[in-house]
Amino acid sequence: MTQTGTENPWREDLLDQLDFYIEAHLRPRLEGLGDAELFWEPASGAWSLRPDDDGVLRLQEHSPEPPLPPLTTIAWRLVHIARDVMGARARAIFGPSPAPEGADMFDPRHWPEPLPTTGAEALALLEGGFSAWRAGVASLSDAQLREPLGPVGGFFAEFPVSRLVLHVNREVMAHGAEICLLRDMYRAQSDREDPFVAAALAGEVAELERLAPEHATRVADARPRLLVELAGLRSWDALRVLVEAGFPVSAPEESASALHFAAAAGASEVVELLLARGADPGVKDPEWGATPAGWAANFGHAELAARLEAATT
Repeated sequence: MTQTGTENPWREDLLDQLDFYIEAHLRPRLEGLGDAELFWEPASGAWSLRPDDDGVLRLQEHSPEPPLPPLTTIAWRLVHIARDVMGARARAIFGPSPAPEGADMFDPRHWPEPLPTTGAEALALLEGGFSAWRAGVASLSDAQLREPLGPVGGFFAEFPVSRLVLHVNREVMAHGAEICLLRDMYRAQSDREDPFVAAALAGEVAELERLAPEHATRVADARPRLLVELAGLRSWDALRVLVEAGFPVSAPEESASALHFAAAAGASEVVELLLARGADPGVKDPEWGATPAGWAANFGHAELAARLEAATT
């Protein structure tokens, strides 16, 4: 397919949809992906990446699919969207590709590289597939988007290229949402393995108070955001236990502070507790650049906003 750099608003809209999803939703949710989490199986029989008889790691799949496909690991979903949905199709349609000439976009020879074995490798594969696909689509003109795929499209040869672009966007967003859900499930399971974290998130104050002398310092070092999480959940009684146990009240660099969330909720007593323990009323959240006073004002708590403004000066 001939490639051009002609400006085209339709193409830009197609690209913007995928760009926004990757940049604002998927990429931030994949930060910190670990090796164990990558291959965590949410249920027995889950499809994943497994070695074949020759010891080569392969994506488990059948064609045709079984009537009820199994659950999958994060590794399976990431490889599917990075290689099969975006990367291999980019090579097949836009080139260059190691596959023989005439191979359609479903031919696995378009992407023969080894599959990832670590979280870092999986994320690198995702970025590689996305970059290749995006660059190819960005090269198309309006007229080229309306052209049929031709033989490279296999069964979909008569479909216009634009329909494939829309399909890829849908596939990435659908599987990306499943990956995010798997991360949530993995985190929730991991949370329950630590008795102190589990009690905090469940709001079990008596259990927290019992466990605090032995576990609070350890958890504060390992999970300093726990106080912010409780503030976001408005679990004030559990938050008080953590503060009394010596949890840091300063804001983690990557999020708003517990003081922000207390201010947004209009929780004056909690605000006073946090201020008394050294919380910074002038700290700004990383997303909006607003102080706790700004959050209080935005959510209709004028008196509390004034109190926080006074504490800032």
